[in-house]
Amino acid sequence: MKMSKEVGVVKYLILFYYLLATTAFYMLAIYTTGNGVSYHLFGEGDDGVFYWEQAMNVFYDLSWIRTSIYPWVIGKLMQLIGVESVFAIRLFNFAGVALLIHFALKLVSIQIVTSRFEHKEDEIRQQAYLFALLGFAAYISLFINITTSIYRDVWIYMLFVAATYLAIRWLFEKNWTYFILLIPTVWLLGQFRTYALLSFVMATAIWLTIQFLSKVMRPMMIIFLVVVGFGLVYTFSMDVVIPIVDKTLRSALQYRSDGIGILAGGSQMGIQLDTANYVLFLANYMHSYLGNLIGPLPWHVHSATTLIVFFIEALPMILILIFLWMKRAWLTKVQGFILTQAFVWNGLIAITNDNIGTALRLRAIAFMLILLTFVVMYSKYRIERAEEIKELQMMPMMHLSKK
Repeated sequence: MKMSKEVGVVKYLILFYYLLATTAFYMLAIYTTGNGVSYHLFGEGDDGVFYWEQAMNVFYDLSWIRTSIYPWVIGKLMQLIGVESVFAIRLFNFAGVALLIHFALKLVSIQIVTSRFEHKEDEIRQQAYLFALLGFAAYISLFINITTSIYRDVWIYMLFVAATYLAIRWLFEKNWTYFILLIPTVWLLGQFRTYALLSFVMATAIWLTIQFLSKVMRPMMIIFLVVVGFGLVYTFSMDVVIPIVDKTLRSALQYRSDGIGILAGGSQMGIQLDTANYVLFLANYMHSYLGNLIGPLPWHVHSATTLIVFFIEALPMILILIFLWMKRAWLTKVQGFILTQAFVWNGLIAITNDNIGTALRLRAIAFMLILLTFVVMYSKYRIERAEEIKELQMMPMMHLSKK
């Protein structure tokens, strides 16, 4: 289904907004650092500087430190154009923004299934498109992660959203063409961030398992089995190497503990998960889960910056989640799959991350998937509510006409 002219105009305005922003931050970074790599809105230094250094090594065919495929890609890009250019990398990342918005709108469209008011389906779709696009403009952390530096994050976001869309087309339409497209997409996702690949595979497996178990078990029994099963893993299999990431649960918890020690104070949540007591772990893990998903929580607010983040990100997401919970009976299986991907991703970062600033960058995947589900649900609610009010207003007139 094609988007309306109004939606098309808004889409290109959002793209221009991101292009203008990355250009402005490039010029500011040249003014402050001389190379245009990164403009430090908060703190000093970032991963973009590291990626630039490694990309330069790739450009000159020197040895480089591989933490992901991203430095190799941008280094080869500069070899292709034959010049060292930070702005070329920024334009490359802007292409990632365009693809991200493209697949985000695809993910919106595939959710549009109405049980009533079928004649309003296109109107629901157009409204959902507009709300999704406005979300890209209003989501400040996403904007900062994409425009202020040459982070790899935009490609992780795009590939995760694209993989979710392709998986839905494969699973629900039984179209194996999309499975063939899904394989290189998730492989590339893993090359950009291994944990993202692990999360996508885990979430898909969990969703398929829940679909099977829900035929023979009640939801509370499934939750009980999950808690008990993870308790057995936590107690007896802490040192089992997890495929894809080649790490153990113990090493992940130790990584988090080391981060708490090194980065004590500031934007740390101070939640300790490395404990032998499984019940205490569960309580702290739920704290960490909420902190990473909708943080900073009120007791994590220690500065003006975290207070601002609470009002512009945490509070809106809390309201969105409340709305989705209240309208949970409306959720389709497709939307259940999307939300499973979001909540499992947040579940993984809740294990390893204790820093609010890092959470703002990492949770963007979960935020976008939740937002893309919300805009469809909210658009449907608005239009169906308007139709119901219209019907109620017409009832007295119909009654009078019969008389």
